[in-house]
Amino acid sequence: MFRKLIILFLSILSVTAPIRSYAQKDTTLTREVEVIKPYNPAISDANKISSMPEAEEPKHEKPSFTYSIFSQPVFNTFSVNTLKAAAFASQPKEDTGFGLIRAGAGNYNRPYGELFFNSRNMKNTIFGLHGKHLSSHGKLNLEGGDKVDAPFSDNEAEMYIKHFFNRSLLTVNIDFSHNGFNYYGYPKDSIPSLLKDEDQEINYLGQRQTFTRGGFNLSLENASAGKNDFTFDFDFDYDYFKSKTGQTEHYGKFLADIKKPYYKGAGLLTAGVNVIHTDNIFNPYLMGMGKNRQIWITAQPSFMIGGDVANLQIGAKGWFVLDSSTDALAKLAPVVKVNFMPVEEIINIFAGIDGNYSANNYSKIAYENPYIDPRHHVHKNTFERFRFYGGFDGKLAPKTNFKISADYSMFKNKPLYYLFKYMNNASMPSSYIVDNDFDVIYDNLDLLKFNLEIFHASFEKMNLLISGNYYVYKMESMQEAWNLPDWDAKLSLEYKASEQLSVGTSLFFTGSRNALIYSYPGEDPRPLSNADLLQLENLQTEKYTLEPIFDLNFNADYKVTDKFSVFVHLNNFAFNKYQHWLGYPVQSFNVLGGLGYAF
Repeated sequence: MFRKLIILFLSILSVTAPIRSYAQKDTTLTREVEVIKPYNPAISDANKISSMPEAEEPKHEKPSFTYSIFSQPVFNTFSVNTLKAAAFASQPKEDTGFGLIRAGAGNYNRPYGELFFNSRNMKNTIFGLHGKHLSSHGKLNLEGGDKVDAPFSDNEAEMYIKHFFNRSLLTVNIDFSHNGFNYYGYPKDSIPSLLKDEDQEINYLGQRQTFTRGGFNLSLENASAGKNDFTFDFDFDYDYFKSKTGQTEHYGKFLADIKKPYYKGAGLLTAGVNVIHTDNIFNPYLMGMGKNRQIWITAQPSFMIGGDVANLQIGAKGWFVLDSSTDALAKLAPVVKVNFMPVEEIINIFAGIDGNYSANNYSKIAYENPYIDPRHHVHKNTFERFRFYGGFDGKLAPKTNFKISADYSMFKNKPLYYLFKYMNNASMPSSYIVDNDFDVIYDNLDLLKFNLEIFHASFEKMNLLISGNYYVYKMESMQEAWNLPDWDAKLSLEYKASEQLSVGTSLFFTGSRNALIYSYPGEDPRPLSNADLLQLENLQTEKYTLEPIFDLNFNADYKVTDKFSVFVHLNNFAFNKYQHWLGYPVQSFNVLGGLGYAF
């Protein structure tokens, strides 16, 4: 089956590759479009700075502080690529206002408060503030029958300034977040009595963890430049991360994008440097606690030729990495990209070859899997050696866009997660303990992905997004692609039923995943490297299937007066106590309701 799918994908590339192609601006619908406008507190939640979270709050990525149509929770390592409209026919006129205050409460002892504020229309500057608190102090039932405290707390504060020059946009963004949760999970069996003792130090069961993050971003974009204009854009980021267990990370990035037009083409260069410094982590090379520093230097030169009907881009991506824990290394990947538009703004055919090298830095992994061992050092970065892709995008109607695509990627050192089981006391054969914090093991894998997306945008009435992905994995060493699904899908709908009532629904679906527990019939032999772990005598593999995720959510907002409104959110109303990670069920059906005041 896997071989047939590869043959089918290569057949698609063979059709699109011979097309003669000359350059144009990027017309694929995957590029992001940011709608910059003053905030109107009367619009539905989906058009505000951020949307209300779903039931699985601790598992969601932090929403970006922009005016976006839909938020995108991430349920797995390979996230859904949200399709954005390339152009809109028109935007509705809006009344100016300063902002909105919302407050409410729900079951699972859940208080909520949120503030949106933006400046009135100014000639060249937009200023905005956002703050939010959402927490829960409820209990959850585990598969083994235990009832445990599973509190969480999400706090956010953000400020942005956008200033328009003659042809450029300068953006300054400052944000802060503080997220707290418990290591409340335990897989399959009832919790051993040893772990129920107060102040036990065997594992992290019942302990509190917090992630605190502050960041600053400065970017300059030549927003109105034409395809024949020289442009220089840059983006600077700095983030500071700290956990309650003592880990810290400094992350800095400077990236410049340069475009220099030439006769019938343009030279492109993306270049920059990243610096990542992490402290109080486990160093697998020294087999002890320590720190790590990485310096990434990247350069991505390419040349684009063509016109409005077709374009061809050829280049390369290069990375040079200095790591304080190991030797320096360099990586290189090709860039070949073809676009052909046989019918302008109706259908576009694209294909290409590229790759990517991504840092598995501490905060990235911590937000991806918050229940990982807090001392973790995912010291191997992931190299996507090649990615072959192709597909079609275009318009089904003036306000309805679509995309159909297929990707085939070859990854090296993909981190996968597992739990470890051992005997706490060798003299007591019944004293098996399972750590409820995850460890990392690496494998090389090939991934074939099929994607379908449909996006309809009508500001006055309805917005609709449908997206789905199907995945096929081929592992080099592991039996399964642990914790990765075979498919996922999303449906988001926002509908303005009347001037007073707006309703919406978000449906998230993820296929079943296989989870791994390594079981060792003896006392805990760690710390060990991955190679030494797999060579342990009598090491057993326990495989568990996580049921598919069906997360169904509904929201409604009713405008009582020009100033006051009421809202209600029904989250996970399928009563599905699914698990993103083995042993960690999410809250079942929960309700959040409250009042809003526009000012």
